[in-house]
Amino acid sequence: MQFNSVEFFIFLITVLLLINCLRKSQYQQAILLVTSYLFYYTTSNFFVILLLFITYISYQSGEFINSASDPARKKVILAIALISLLIPLGFFKYYNFGIEIFNQIKTYLIFYPNLPNLDLILPIGISFFTFSAISYVVDIYRGKIEPEKKFYKYAVFISYFPHLLAGPIVRAGQFLPQLKKSVSIGPENLKNGITLMMWGFIKKFVIADNCAPFVNAIFSHPTDFNSVYIIFATILFGIQIYCDFSGYIDIALGIAELIGFHLPKNFFRPYLSKNPTEFWRRWNITLSSFIRDYIYISLGGNRKGTIRTYFNLEVSMLLCGLWHGAAWNFIIWGGYHGVLLLFHKFITKRLKFVPKLIPSLKENFRLIIKILVTQYFIFLGWIMFRVGNLSDMMYCISKYVFIDLNFSKPKPGIWGLTAIIETISNLGIYIGIFTIVAFIVFITLVLLNDYWMQKITYILTHDWIQNIASLPLKYWSAYLTIMIFILLCCTPGASPEFIYYQF
Repeated sequence: MQFNSVEFFIFLITVLLLINCLRKSQYQQAILLVTSYLFYYTTSNFFVILLLFITYISYQSGEFINSASDPARKKVILAIALISLLIPLGFFKYYNFGIEIFNQIKTYLIFYPNLPNLDLILPIGISFFTFSAISYVVDIYRGKIEPEKKFYKYAVFISYFPHLLAGPIVRAGQFLPQLKKSVSIGPENLKNGITLMMWGFIKKFVIADNCAPFVNAIFSHPTDFNSVYIIFATILFGIQIYCDFSGYIDIALGIAELIGFHLPKNFFRPYLSKNPTEFWRRWNITLSSFIRDYIYISLGGNRKGTIRTYFNLEVSMLLCGLWHGAAWNFIIWGGYHGVLLLFHKFITKRLKFVPKLIPSLKENFRLIIKILVTQYFIFLGWIMFRVGNLSDMMYCISKYVFIDLNFSKPKPGIWGLTAIIETISNLGIYIGIFTIVAFIVFITLVLLNDYWMQKITYILTHDWIQNIASLPLKYWSAYLTIMIFILLCCTPGASPEFIYYQF
């Protein structure tokens, strides 16, 4: 049941009506629990049993840890709980990948069994609700939260349908306190929620889904394309994955707002980041904070010297890459971002003398350079994320880094993509000229006048969604009409699933 389906809208309206009719918190929570499990069943069928298993194991583990008085006993219970929670994730997500690795090295063993691959279906959302359950158990172990006394409330937290399939990763301390009182659905809820949802739909179906055909056409056979196409596809994929994932999050947060709950933000303008560390504070915030709090800090963080800090950081990012998928390209992508973070941490203290050497360099110019350099390397990483074949990945990276000035057209027509290729080819020159001119004008305005820098900064960083939601009803209705019109006119006929459904 996708967010853009007719069935989901019927489902959502039914949930809202039931919650609005039954004002007691216990009844509302019972409705949310039943409808969340129904939602997951329609999406993943019998894997709803797995959701119940993860919920029960983590809930009981929290109870046992809280009641244990011996620290050693608490640690044993925590270890058993983590193993029990991670086994399903490891089996469904990484079993076949592990078998492939074993089959590659088994020729070096004296005795090796023949282990077959299994035709496994990855349960949608397993990474997200498993991580929420892990955070609950670990936070109880660390004494940050008290265990929830009522199982059905905890089950609502784990299964709450807006964030169940693709995040954000919600922690018990963020969600469970909201269940202490009943929720009411009023005009403010509706305006805030619908405003967020509409912007999420625009991101996903108008921007991301229209980028997808171009990205797929080039990255399906990248060796037939030169640097212009590779760079073009890389930029489009960076736009696609951001709008696809943040679009889902906006829809999820909007649905939660409709019902009366608040979920944590997962993105904060990541492509305006000035360095890799800041990027990970703005991109997939709930995942990066989870890795920081439960992996990086658990490994020792930065408390055990420089070398150990670098090691902990790299291991954390490798696991971040592995979380995204059981494939080498995701591990490479995670390791690459680990190197970026290490490099930034290494040079931060060593480059403080640069502003003193070039005192005439305006702060505005330094800011733009930092953003452009950071995003150059961030978008280079998207090649590793998108291209699964390692030889194709190396080809794309070489064309991205070492620009090929051979502007001859690729061989058209062999995949039935002549129209797409011709469109890119015909528009490429004009898009390039327009981009260069716009960039020059932008830089000139910023460097010559701080007033324009302040205006541009305000436009890029202001919370326009909140402003729109607070508009008077007649103006807000006009916004809603325009957004619906854009959706109807610009949504492609075929819309792929949200990218993060596979993670």
